[in-house]
Order: sequence, then C-alpha cells, then structure tokens
Amino acid sequence: MDACLATILTSDCRTPQRPVFESLFKFSRLQFAAGSLGVQAVALFAVVFLLGLGLLAFVYWRTNRFPNRRTRWTSFGLRAGAWLLLCLPLLEPVLITPDVVPDENFVAVLVDGSASMAIPDGPDGATRYAAARNLLFDPDDGFAAPLADVFQLRYYTFADEASRVDSVATSAPDGSGTNLSTALERVLADFQGLPLAGVVLLSDGGDTSTDVPLNQAEALRSRGIPLHVVGVGQASFAQERELLEATAAKSVEETTGAEIDVKVRSWAQERRPVTFRLFEGETEVFTAQRPLKGAGKIDQFSFFFEPETPGTQVYTLKIDEAPEETNTVNNALDLLIETARDTLRVLYFEGHLRREFKFTKRALEDDQVVSFTSVSRTGTGKFYRQGIASPDELRGGFPATPAELYQFKAVVLGDVEASFFSIEQLQMLESFVRIRGGGFLMLGGRLSFAEGNYWNTPLADLLPVELDPSRAQIVPRAFVDPAKEPAEQGFHFAPTALGFDNPILKLAADPAQNRSRWATMPTLTSLNYLGRAKPGAQILARKPDDDFGDAEPLLVVQRYGRGRSAALATASTWRWQMHLATEDTRHERIWRQLVRWLAASAPDPVALDLGPRRFAPGAAVPLRTTVFDDQYFPVADATVTARLTTPSGAEAEVPLTPSLTEPGLYTAPYVPDAEGIYEVAIAAQHPEGGVTTGSGRFLVRPSKAETYNATLKQPFLEHLATTAGGQYYAAEATGDLPEALRSRRTSTSIFHADYLWDLPLLFLLALGLLIGEWAYRRRKGLP
Repeated sequence: MDACLATILTSDCRTPQRPVFESLFKFSRLQFAAGSLGVQAVALFAVVFLLGLGLLAFVYWRTNRFPNRRTRWTSFGLRAGAWLLLCLPLLEPVLITPDVVPDENFVAVLVDGSASMAIPDGPDGATRYAAARNLLFDPDDGFAAPLADVFQLRYYTFADEASRVDSVATSAPDGSGTNLSTALERVLADFQGLPLAGVVLLSDGGDTSTDVPLNQAEALRSRGIPLHVVGVGQASFAQERELLEATAAKSVEETTGAEIDVKVRSWAQERRPVTFRLFEGETEVFTAQRPLKGAGKIDQFSFFFEPETPGTQVYTLKIDEAPEETNTVNNALDLLIETARDTLRVLYFEGHLRREFKFTKRALEDDQVVSFTSVSRTGTGKFYRQGIASPDELRGGFPATPAELYQFKAVVLGDVEASFFSIEQLQMLESFVRIRGGGFLMLGGRLSFAEGNYWNTPLADLLPVELDPSRAQIVPRAFVDPAKEPAEQGFHFAPTALGFDNPILKLAADPAQNRSRWATMPTLTSLNYLGRAKPGAQILARKPDDDFGDAEPLLVVQRYGRGRSAALATASTWRWQMHLATEDTRHERIWRQLVRWLAASAPDPVALDLGPRRFAPGAAVPLRTTVFDDQYFPVADATVTARLTTPSGAEAEVPLTPSLTEPGLYTAPYVPDAEGIYEVAIAAQHPEGGVTTGSGRFLVRPSKAETYNATLKQPFLEHLATTAGGQYYAAEATGDLPEALRSRRTSTSIFHADYLWDLPLLFLLALGLLIGEWAYRRRKGLP
C-alpha cells in the first residue's frame, strides 16, 4: 500500500475508471441490452413496504406540525418514495445476462490488407494497417486479448482474396484491390457448421470489386452471426492529388514523339500551376506545368514528349506532391511509349507543278514516319511519279482500283479539276474515307473546290464545307496592298479557339507560346471562298475580318464515316517557308501534323486494339482485333490467333473468337501474371487463303485503384454492419466490442443472474429524496 501511495502521481497503481453508466447501474449498457430483469421475493417486499408505508401514513395523520395539507402530503410523498427505494432490494432484483462458455465459440477477425491500408494517416503517421494492429494488440487498450479470454480467434487478411493467417503482425498491406464480398464469403465457408459467435472486420471501407458485400452481410444475419466493423483511416484529406490516368499514343505532331493524355484530380484548393515530371528510370526527361481546378474536379491535359532514342520504353509520369499530402502513392503512373518509326503511306496528287506542291513535298518527304508518294500531271496523259513502291504503281496517274488506292492511309488533292477523274474514281475516293477509314485533304487552287466544279460530286459529300458555285472565282483575287512590302502582303492565318487546342496547329506545348508563334507567321495571298461548314465540322482557322473583307473559313475538318476529311482553302502556305528563317521549321511541322492527323484514323488490315495498354497482373487483357479484306470490308470467318511473348521471353498462343454482334471483330481474354512489357503478334488466316498480320504491345503494372479517393467510407461500413446485425465502431470506441460479442445469446450460451439490490443509483436516489424532504421541511420552518 505504501508503494502505491508513493507512486500515485506517476499512475503506476492507477485502476481504469469505470464509465459513468456502469458506476451508477453496476453493469454496462450492453449487459442491460442483452439481459433481462427478474425479481425473486415479491411477497416479502409487499409486506414490508405496505407495513412501513402504513406506519408512515399513521404518523403523518396524527401529527399537527404541518400548517396545511399540501405541506403535509408533499413531505409524506418524499419520504414514501425514499421508503420505496429502500425496500426495492427486498424484491431481490436480478439481471440475467448471457455469457459464452470459454473456448467453445469462435470469432473471425478480418483485417484489410489492401494497398490503401498502407496510407500513413494514423496517429503519429502510422499506417492504417499499423493502426488496425494496434487496436487489436495494444497492451493496454487492445481488444484482441479480452476476446481471446473467451473465444477462439481466427485471423484473416484480405485484399482481392482472403487468406487465413496465424498472425496479422507479419502481414503487409500490399494487395492491389479489395473484395469485401470474397472475404466474408470465405468466413461463411470456413465456419459452416461451427459455433461462430461473430465476425470483426477492420477496414477503411474501400472496395474495388464489382461484387455487393451486402449480400454476404445478409447471409451472416440469417445465420445469426453479427458483423462488427471497426473503421480505420481519415474520412477526408486536407491535401490530395491523384494522377488517375496516363496513356501515350503516337502523336500527330512533328517528329516521332508521343501524345501523353493525362487525367488528374485534386481535392485541395490549387492556387498555382502544378508541375508534372516524366522519368526514364531515375532520370527526369520532361517537365511541364498546368493549372488544376481542385475541389475534387477532374482535369484532362495532353503533353507532347519526344524521346531521344527510338524503341519501346517504360516511363513514369509524376505529379508534384501537395504540401502535407498524406497519400502520395497515386501521384505517379507508369506508361508505355513506343517511338519506333511508323510508315504512313500518303498520296499527294497535283494537277500541275506549282510552288505549293514543291514546298509541301519537301516538308513531307523529310518526315520520318510518312512514306510520301506524289504524282504530278505534266501534260495530257503524262505524270511525274515519285516515291512509288514499284515501277508500275500509279502508271495511269490516280489509282484506278480500290486495292491500289487502299494501300495509302491519306490522300492530298491539289489543284486539279473534277472532270479529270472518272465518276468511279470519285466514288472510290469517297469510299476510301468512309469505308477504309482513310484521310482526305483538298487544297486551294484555281481548279479546286467550287472553281473545279466539285459540287454535285461524291467529293462534295466528303468535304467538311458546303460548295457554293456562286462564289467561284473566274480570276483569283489578289490579296495585295501596294503600300506594303512583299513579305507583308496578304492576310493572316488566324487559328480559332478550337484550332489552338487541336494537335494539327500546335506549334508549342505551352498555350501562350503557341499563340505567340502563330501571331508571327507570314501572311497568305490566295483564298478559295467556301460555303458554310457542315454540321459536326470544326473550323480550325479563318481569314480574319480585315481590309480584304469579312472573315472566311481557311481550315475546316470533320469525321466522315470511319475516316477524316479536311479543306485547306489556300495555295500559299509556301510563303511560310519562304519568309521564315532557314532554321525555323514551323512550315514543316504544320504540314506533318496535318497529314498525320489525316492518316491516324486509317486502320491496318489487321487492327489490334489494346485500349489503355496498361493492365494489372491477374487482370484480363482484352485482345480485340478487327480483320479487313483488301476492300476493307470486315472478314467474318477468318481464323485469328494471337502469339504473346512475355517479359521473360516465354510464348503463349491464344485463339481469338469471332464476335456475334460485330462482323470482323475477334476477341479473347489473356491474363498476364508477371510485370513488364508483353508483345502481341496477330495472324489472320483468310477463308480464301492468305494471311495478314498485326502487332502491338502492352504494359503490366500493379493497379493503383486502391489509392484513389482512399478515404474512410464510414457510411458504407455502418450500413454493412447494421445489415449483418452488428455495430460500427470508431477507433476510439472499440473497448465495448468484446462485451458486445460476449453478451450475445448463442446456442452454447450460459446465463448469469446478478443481484441489483446494491445498485449505487438506487441508494443515491433514496438519499436524495430524504435530503430533499429535510430541505423542504426546513424551508417551511418545520423541525
């Protein structure tokens, strides 16, 4: 005792304080809720209480000290109430509560082991998983020890799947997904026919599966097994940035780079632009800044990146962390960038040799990803061919058959009249875009658009603008101002708001720099007057409203069938090259981007679609392949096989199954199990003979879906617990959990009858009534 007195200030001998309810009522709320009240001596109580009450009434009736009846009966009522409370113990009241036989019942403890449980938002920066372990095993407050005194505990950790473990202390939260349904289903299966007193789930509530865990919660309830849920983690983050998606595709921009499409979300208030960084291994190779809307809104951006070396590489895109950001795992994503040089066959057909053809040809011939073929008419039935694949190719000038035309992915038509082509060729060119998915561009000139009598031809349907014969020029207008120098003659090429955002007209990645570079471009001196843009078409550039007249469309584009079409109503873009410095490549860049955009919609004979091209290990990769014949009609009865090469070099062959709803489409799932780059080679055996091939690559990396919007889902967990007949517990309230399970009625429960005659509240109330009666008499001046 002396030792305890000497150490009281250091709390070495301190005993835990009982809750107020338990101090007054002797037992806890849970015990009262689970138990039932009973009495054992009603007769004795009735005799003693009535005798005492009668004696008290006789005394009050005989005394004359009270000045009036109200005072007399008020005093009597207070004393009678105190007498009633003092007599209640004579009833021998008891609380009958259920209890479990030690070690005859089980409790399953499920601990979330998914990646979101590694977020360090617990006390003192602890991870959620560490916080969950502390709630279980803390020497002072952990609830596992009180449970183990009565129940046999079985521990499980779960992510996509649930696993029985001997101890959660040696496990790590590294699962790439969460499936609560699978975890609860595992418990239901393991304890079939066994006395399971309850299930305890410790989780942040994130569930990345498509299953519905409420179904398993109802199954638990139907078997009389309560589910008690302990929530861990923060319900919200003060600072949080999430890189939701990053994909790279072959860019239509100049050189052989990639267009990186980014989807990002910030939950904070972003007052300044945020920095994005691209890494090759540990080396930073690209950086850019973008403003974010914040407040949980999603932003989408595109970045253009030009790798220094060709080939297929894995890069990591990162967004800078916000100040005091807790969850930083979702600030980075890996992506696959292929910089191998493609071959996009492009046909440029020109009606006569002119400067526009000369400079455009130079720009496209030097493009690394374009195989440029040109045909120029030099006289009646005479053509000058360059870049042809064989001596006989295009001997007659323009392709005469679809098979000959469909070798190309885009066609540029220069200054040539409609009457040069047969109606079959014009129809074939329209089908080239609509069916084959190719790209088509008509350039301005003396024999183009309305001047070339293209209205009421198949190309009039194909063009993104209406052709107005009334605006055709017999003598082209000269956009000349005698007061200006030759380099300053003409009008400006003015991109619209849509044009500045379109990859065709991007001269710089930064929007402000892009606008600045367009503002200093040389002027143009020729224009074909077009009609209005068709519905769905986009006007990317105009001749502005100036001294030469009203604004007129200059560059108009649209989707047409499977392909794309464009109208460029000038033949003077050569001035950009002539009046720019030799080292200035803006002219070349614009032409290359325009032609690549046109060709981007044209599929190969075997078109493999791998979607985002980044998948998680164990997730099914949809191998979607469309097979076309030489007319680019879908082939519905081919034999299609995919040969996959894994990162280790092993090969696997997967047969593809034809779709029942889309002719020419063949699909099959493939489930990769290792991280790295996978190569896919497609071989399509046509029914009439012959084999066509295609290829592609995809990247396998763990999914980060677990870390997106990874806050504590308390409403969901509360609903889950209630559905299963259990309770939800905040981290600081888990002390009641063992008692909730122990006091539950089961088939093996035993019952305790505990006396309530010594309830502290009972005597406190009786004492209060007596003191109140005494105070009342004193206030009335009575002894």
